Amino acid sequence: MYQKPAHPLRLKEWLILQINSGKYPGLCWEDEQKTKFRIPWKHASKQDYSEEEDAALFKAWALYKGKFREGSSKADPSVWKTRLRCALNKSPDFQEVPESCQDPAEPYKIYRLVSELQEDDIYREPSISPVKEGYPNFWLHIRLYYNGKLVNEVTTQTAEGCRIATQSSFQWNHGQFSPILLEEIPFPSVQEVTGILTPRIHPIFKKLLQHLDKGVLLWVAPEGVYIKRQCQVRVYWSSPSAPHQDQPNKLEREKTCKVLDTEQFMSELDMYMTHNGPEPQYQIHLCFGEEYPEPSGNHSKLITAHVEPVFARELLEKTKMKLRGKSAS
Repeated sequence: MYQKPAHPLRLKEWLILQINSGKYPGLCWEDEQKTKFRIPWKHASKQDYSEEEDAALFKAWALYKGKFREGSSKADPSVWKTRLRCALNKSPDFQEVPESCQDPAEPYKIYRLVSELQEDDIYREPSISPVKEGYPNFWLHIRLYYNGKLVNEVTTQTAEGCRIATQSSFQWNHGQFSPILLEEIPFPSVQEVTGILTPRIHPIFKKLLQHLDKGVLLWVAPEGVYIKRQCQVRVYWSSPSAPHQDQPNKLEREKTCKVLDTEQFMSELDMYMTHNGPEPQYQIHLCFGEEYPEPSGNHSKLITAHVEPVFARELLEKTKMKLRGKSAS
């Protein structure tokens, strides 16, 4: 029976062990410096597809994470593959090399190992969080706005996180053989919001939505809320954890960024409760295609998103109830 080690490995450490083991055909280093590696990525629809060989690495990851058990779980190679792909996309340790599936007979992906950026905390890899057990949960409350008007509102409930993107891109990215593990939150099409947008700006919105096909990934970890921009469109953000509060903060493409720090929020919550400090803020604002915030104070933007981690909202509400109870007694 498969046994997990006493001290679980990060994906980066686990993958390096698998590459060096030589157990998986086609899984290998691309360069002598061992900064890039190749993963076979054959589609299950191919006639020469072999689950035993072509899904071996994906199955190993599912076993390691406890998502699959021999003899008691249904074998589903497409789920295993999607889980590893989601883990690679969300990890700050990896960056996919574009156009790396060139061989139609034996398709593969190439990933580059990304070194940690010590100069900027918001791009550092997640570490162990001091938050009490039970927090944070992984739900996110997300509201999408067109020209300041609400067009979509969702509370995500998946541990893998979510992706905000144009709806037409979902099937293309996942394919008919790949079930969706990330919760998909669509930007409504222009046709769906004709009553909100004036005909004059329809062409602008259509063009902007076309370039939001890969969107952004959002997820909650014990250390905070993370985002990864995958779309071509520039994305700007603001939150209490942003490095700049009075000028735009740009998300770099394919780079994981912490947009809310749990430890900072918990510290501010403690000050609020015990020392009558200011109410802690936890809201995250995203703006697509336009700089935000602007020094001019212009808040009229084409497409924005308002994100709230549910754990922070609930903790603040419970703290307020305790304070009200103290004042009433």
